[in-house]
Amino acid sequence: MAPLIEIKSVSKTYATGAFTVAALKDVSISLDRGEFVALVGPSGSGKSTLLHIMGFLDRPDSGEYYFAGHPTASLGEGRLAAIRSRMVGFIFQSFHLLKRTTAKDNVLLPMVYTGLGTDDRKALDCLSLVGLSDRVKHKSNELSGGQCQRVAIARSLVNDPLVVMADEPTGNLDAASRREVMQAIKSLNERGLTVIVVTHDDEVAAMTSRVVRMKDGGIVSDEKRAASAAPAAPAEAPLPPARLGFSPAEFAEQLKVAFKAIWSHKTRSALTVLGIFIGVGAIISLMTISEGFMTSLLSGASEDDAKKVWVTPRWEPGKPRRRFTMGEVEALRLKVPLAENVQPMLHRDLPITVGDRRIDSTINTHEGFELREQVPPGGYFQNRKVAGRFFTKAENLSRARVAVINHALAKKLFDTVEAVNSEIKIKGLSFTVVGVTEDHKAEQMFGGRPTAYIPLTTAAKRVFGETRLGAIEISAPTPEDTKEARRQIIEVLREERNLREDAQEDFEVRTFEAQIEMFKRTMGKISLVVYGIAGISLLVGGIGIMNIMLVSVTERTREIGLRKALGARNSDILSQFLIEAVVLCVLGGVLGVGLGYALAWAAYFFTNVQPALGAGTIGFAFGFSTLIGVGFGFWPAMRAAMLDPIEALRYE
Repeated sequence: MAPLIEIKSVSKTYATGAFTVAALKDVSISLDRGEFVALVGPSGSGKSTLLHIMGFLDRPDSGEYYFAGHPTASLGEGRLAAIRSRMVGFIFQSFHLLKRTTAKDNVLLPMVYTGLGTDDRKALDCLSLVGLSDRVKHKSNELSGGQCQRVAIARSLVNDPLVVMADEPTGNLDAASRREVMQAIKSLNERGLTVIVVTHDDEVAAMTSRVVRMKDGGIVSDEKRAASAAPAAPAEAPLPPARLGFSPAEFAEQLKVAFKAIWSHKTRSALTVLGIFIGVGAIISLMTISEGFMTSLLSGASEDDAKKVWVTPRWEPGKPRRRFTMGEVEALRLKVPLAENVQPMLHRDLPITVGDRRIDSTINTHEGFELREQVPPGGYFQNRKVAGRFFTKAENLSRARVAVINHALAKKLFDTVEAVNSEIKIKGLSFTVVGVTEDHKAEQMFGGRPTAYIPLTTAAKRVFGETRLGAIEISAPTPEDTKEARRQIIEVLREERNLREDAQEDFEVRTFEAQIEMFKRTMGKISLVVYGIAGISLLVGGIGIMNIMLVSVTERTREIGLRKALGARNSDILSQFLIEAVVLCVLGGVLGVGLGYALAWAAYFFTNVQPALGAGTIGFAFGFSTLIGVGFGFWPAMRAAMLDPIEALRYE
């Protein structure tokens, strides 16, 4: 029958600066199942190094190691982690219990990395076995040294290992605790478990059945003093396969560790997520305002708006804009079959005065309505309620000085006084207000843009002194006809302007749909600037995440070593720290969504744009935050994952 552990000519050398230290020199030893072995020797004799190689915490430079009848030299990291998790139980000199964690949760830790889930009953049984059934919920800082070491013994047993390895288990204990702990370890061997103890204490060695003495990296004596406990099963056993994926218990542990690490450093964590918080808040506020603007704009649009086509002069650098004539308007009325209504337009930004009040306003023009189409009191103009009436076509032809103003202008000029039939002045000319309309949706969004409508001919001859038109508004029979109407308009205007076939139009024809798309593109360009500024904040936040994760790796190096010694794979450590980075970023993202939405509502009081927070916006915030967490947390997480378990355990 093959021995449980067989070491053949193993050597191990450590480099310390410019010097090399031969920790093991051509060591050979074999241990059978059920033995209780003490590795004894002074400091620097190589006993701990030999134990670490036996426990798969370290690899030899040369020689062969067979465990349970299997060669181990070619085993990969995942396979070694599985062996550490399920076949070897470690008891450390310094206990290495997780801080601020209960005895039960410390015992459960090796089960997390088996991939088989955790078993509270098994953990309680192990604690009962070492006499700690009354300390199950006590945290590590609430236990004595002897009790901490007994928790470590219970932890080493929870996965039913083939062998328990104890490295100076009594080194940090008083005499009473030493006897207590050694009695607990001896009872394990009496139950048939293989136990290997590293010690320099002859009193401890006297309790074992075999004493192997080491000096200067070699074995100087090997003495069997009592019969070993009868092995319960053959020493040969199949090695567990490398584990793939993550169990629910492990994922829950990683989340718990992440939140615990964040909570234990609240101020540091708050400062870390500040950059993400500000960056996401800026982006979310812009996105919610933009989406709210579009929602409000589209919700205020009617079928009449969707039927409209706008004709405007094309702007080219260094060239004057060619405006439109009334002759071209008449040509469109006559030659475009799908043009139901052709409205020539002029507009200017001019001050309007009433007494000593002077309000900068937009002056728009209209040809008016026939009497049978005239907006009656309480009627509508462009889907907006009108108090009073709208001016008529006859008033337009006679160049009457009448005006219709919107609610925003009426409020600024007249406060609570009735505006209809009142007098206003434009460029020194008096106009009678015949109607007051509701504010247009676009005007409402920016706090109400003061606007007045006056007859077209009045504006051209008496106010602007300009007969050339700034734009033409055309209505098609249905929204579906707008594309064909657009084609007909272009054809007629090219003919009226004598443009060659290869010449580019000096005008633009846009449908309502195209206007919306153009607005979206304009908003997109503005958004890029804000996104860039927010991106810088997110970059700073990401660098903060990376920095704090590097600090966290340094602070928790021993914990990393402990987890790897208990069976954690590199991928387990990598994912643990990545999850922590992602949790920090997502936390910043969640708070940033709240900040952005609050800022958008604050902007509502200035823009009258009700913010719209959609699932896509929230998804973007979480997705982007997660991406930052993964991107900036990967390097610190990879550094943590690649730490050597024994070097991490020795880290000061």
